[in-house]
Formats: sequence, structure tokens, C-alpha cells
Amino acid sequence: MRIDLLEDDPDQAEMISLWLTEEGHDVHWYRSGGDLTRALHRDVPDVLLLDWILPESSGMDVLTWVRQSFLGRIPVVFITAQDSEEHIVAALQAGADDYLVKPPRRRELIARVQAVGRRAGAIQPSEILQGTDPYVVDVGRRVILLKNQPVELTSKEFDLAAYMFANAGRLVKRGVLLERVWGRSQTITTRTVDAHISRIRKKLEIDESNGWRLISVYQHGYRMERSSS
Repeated sequence: MRIDLLEDDPDQAEMISLWLTEEGHDVHWYRSGGDLTRALHRDVPDVLLLDWILPESSGMDVLTWVRQSFLGRIPVVFITAQDSEEHIVAALQAGADDYLVKPPRRRELIARVQAVGRRAGAIQPSEILQGTDPYVVDVGRRVILLKNQPVELTSKEFDLAAYMFANAGRLVKRGVLLERVWGRSQTITTRTVDAHISRIRKKLEIDESNGWRLISVYQHGYRMERSSS
């Protein structure tokens, strides 16, 4: 797994990174919340490890930002010296998946990090659609990258975009999209499909410059296809 570690103490960061690296994980260390959030716009990790007290911001600030952003599904584990019941409850209620008090114990830390990654499916290899460059459509981690940058999408926008890429070159009827993306039980109209198509076209910059077209076929549906230029 790729693991991003937010920790301002170099000794703690080195120890935690060593333990996890020895287990085969790819650990990236950040000293400040600002450095981490900037990195999250470039690369999406499988698990986040957060300290609470930091020089510029707090781990809680970062957790709140993650849960409110397009990265909201990433598992988050606190590793901190804040050991009061109030801190633990606050972190869990804010969306943390687990909480470890410093100093962490090696075997417990590894087991807990792997457990949250396993529950999120991060232990499994990514499921990346083939032939979608310059896009990377990772249906395992539910993220789409454009030129190695994650694109902010809602859950339904991701489902719709991934389905269109998976069926590139085929005409997909609106009724099929309603069934596959929204489900038959929901009272969603074809106008909703059209609106979502428009949004993913804009957000993903699907145009000639990126080598793709998402075209409307009158009274039928949509087709995702490579542009000829």
C-alpha cells in the first residue's frame, strides 16, 4: 500500500516509516499539513497516518479537509500522544478509522494499519482500465487521474465516467446508464443523466486536446470515443 504519514517529529517518522517499509509498504513522510494536502492533489494514498499536534495546523484540520473533499473515502489512522478519552472520541466522531497512542508498538501499528487498508480494499491491487490514456481510471480505488493529477468527482460522476470509459466506442443508451449508475429503484430522469454527462465532460476536460470525445447521439444516448486528431 501507499501510506502517507503526517508527523513533525523526525525520529517518530523514521521509526514508523521503517516498520511499515519493512512490511513492503510505500511510505511518504510529510512534516506539515500544508505539505500533505498539496501532495494529496497529486497522488492519492491508500491510508493516511496523522499526528494531532503540528506546527502550522492540526491533524484534526487535515482529517476534516479530507472528509469534506473528494478524498473522503481514504482510511485515516491517528498516531498521537493525545491519549484522553475526549481526544479519541473526537477523532473517531470526525471520521478517523482508528487511533493509536504514542509510543506505538510495532506489531500493533502494522496490524491496525493493514486492517484499515484491508477493510477499504487497499490491500487488493488497483483495478485500472486499460487504453484510457492520458486518463488513469482506477475502479479499485475509485479515482480518475488526468495527466497524473486526481480529478475531483462525486461518487455518481465517477461511476458514470468509469462506465463510459469501460464501454468506449459503444453507444450507451440513457436507460442503460440510469440502470447501471443510479439503479432502477430511484426516480431519476434522463435529464439527470444529461447533466452528469455535461459535468464529467467539463471536469475531465474530455476534448480533442486530450484525445477523447464524449458525444451525444440524438434520442439514443452517448458514446465515449477516441478523437481522430
